[in-house]
Amino acid sequence: MAASAVLFRKLSNCKEPKMAQVKIPFDEKEAVRYFGAKKDDREAARLVDEAFIALRNEVQPRAVKRRLSCRVTPPCDGRMGRVELEGGTVFESSQLANHLLGCPEVILFGATLGSRFDIGIRRLSLQRIAYGAAAQAVGAALIESYCDKLEEEWKGELSAEFTYRSRFSPGYGDWPLTDQEKIFRLLELPKKIGLTLTAGGLMAPIKSVTAVIGINHGLQNEARKEPDARHSSCNACTALNCPFRKEEP
Repeated sequence: MAASAVLFRKLSNCKEPKMAQVKIPFDEKEAVRYFGAKKDDREAARLVDEAFIALRNEVQPRAVKRRLSCRVTPPCDGRMGRVELEGGTVFESSQLANHLLGCPEVILFGATLGSRFDIGIRRLSLQRIAYGAAAQAVGAALIESYCDKLEEEWKGELSAEFTYRSRFSPGYGDWPLTDQEKIFRLLELPKKIGLTLTAGGLMAPIKSVTAVIGINHGLQNEARKEPDARHSSCNACTALNCPFRKEEP
């Protein structure tokens, strides 16, 4: 099934928010992968398609971003790498530092599909366990597609001398998930887009993402619209046996 959702999202650059319309593609193959099924599993494809149809009108995507200067210190002599943002916020992670090495700026962002989508997942889960799992997979595919769309828009705003790195989230590699708190504070996510963090460190709504995107200046050998595969999120992560790990070119 080829399908896409035409949705509304609220995008803020930590200033005055604006409403705009955005088309979020639904990638059935990605949803089937998140469902944990083989790509040619027709029953899995049917379930995720049905879940998508049931949930597509429940999505209320919103996002907020900030562009900040940063200083990256790579790991050395057993010391953990670190990324210091303007204003003094520090992320200690060797893999994040390696991922952002050479980037004097970053885009920090948070994005969510909204609370109504969470309610829809719970509703489908009550009908049938398989539908609940399919709904979770659809949500994972949609939030990734939404982030891809946002990245495409933001990177299109960069002038020709800039290139970028793929997004990298807390929990990837050795970047502690607890650093979510710092991102939430910097972006004012509860206030801006209604995204909150539970005492256990989980985001609510659950189909949400926080991440950092590195911005390079003046690299000649890196395609502006295609991130270097060496810096992709999956290549930078040490979870080699992750069932959701993407195949890299």
